[in-house]
Amino acid sequence: MEFPDRLNHKVVSKDDPIFEELCELLELDTDLVDYLVYEDFDEVDYSMYDEYDEMDSGNSESWEPEHRIIEIYYLDGTKDEMEIELDSELDETIKRLLGDI
Repeated sequence: MEFPDRLNHKVVSKDDPIFEELCELLELDTDLVDYLVYEDFDEVDYSMYDEYDEMDSGNSESWEPEHRIIEIYYLDGTKDEMEIELDSELDETIKRLLGDI
């Protein structure tokens, strides 16, 4: 499921076949979680940060994120965030799973 107002995000709800597996990977109780929102950086153009980086530090390297945020929305209406390191084994496993939806 994808929401049009959430560019570069993937939403995984209870209706998605990978929901239980994703919750298990993240050590979340599937009975408490409503849905998850996963930041998808694969299609982001980081060159938009170049001008800011050059003004800020004189550094010619582009900024790129080091962590991915997964927003967790619970059935009771609360929200939590989980950070995972980009390109870690967990991140690669989740990307592979999300490639199937």
